[in-house]
Amino acid sequence: MEVELKQVDWLSGSTIALRFVPLTGESVKFRPGQFFRFTFNDDLGDFERSYSLCNLDDSVNNGEISTSKFDLVISKVEKGRATDLLFSASQGLVASVTGPFGRLVIPQRLPPRIILVATSVGIAPYLPMLRQLEIPLAAGEVQLTFLFGARDESEILYADFLVKYQQKYAASVDFRVSLSRDMAVSEPSIASYVHAGYVQQQLAQLELDASKDLVMLCGNPAMVDECFDLLKHEGFGVRQVIREKYVFAKDPVSQPTRKALTDEQRKLIAEKMNKYSR
Repeated sequence: MEVELKQVDWLSGSTIALRFVPLTGESVKFRPGQFFRFTFNDDLGDFERSYSLCNLDDSVNNGEISTSKFDLVISKVEKGRATDLLFSASQGLVASVTGPFGRLVIPQRLPPRIILVATSVGIAPYLPMLRQLEIPLAAGEVQLTFLFGARDESEILYADFLVKYQQKYAASVDFRVSLSRDMAVSEPSIASYVHAGYVQQQLAQLELDASKDLVMLCGNPAMVDECFDLLKHEGFGVRQVIREKYVFAKDPVSQPTRKALTDEQRKLIAEKMNKYSR
């Protein structure tokens, strides 16, 4: 379907939230955690990017969200083609969307504990998941550990929502923020959840249990790989760990056009083939 940009909000100096809506007003269904492929157009032509929906306002019914909006959170990429377009875009920008795709989703049968690990905009697919988990958390049916990594306080995305969520479901939620560069935190409500370093260090400090835990990793590829290596040493396999790396997309490089062989080239090839077949 075709969608139109309706809203742009700055979350930090390097991160924005975008809201697209279908031109026809129709709705789409997706499972929290899934992503969609967006096709944009700029001066160089069409190009594609994939984004997980971070819809926070939509309710989850039977494991799905039915919505008429596409909420995205994206960060700047130096010399990025999508960055150049979207960070300067105004309302009315049109794109086409296909999806949903992806397996970073909560299983129908809940494990005893779910561990969500994210860095930067890797938080996006987890936001609708948190809505999905509200009833099971309130009922004590599952425990949730949420590890979020950023460089400094300005990059703790959706901090107000996360703190309120932790406080509301305190008996079932363990929320931790890892700051890798600057530990200075001016907001008292978030300070008690902040730790120095990286999410990998917080993951290593947990009492991990491969027979009970489901771990989801989303964000920086190096973080995802390091966490997965740690989990493998703890006995986790691919069934207990779901990974999604935020890899910067590369535009396809056009392949050179092949030139037709000349009669002389064909003759030379035929002679060589005849020689080696003897």
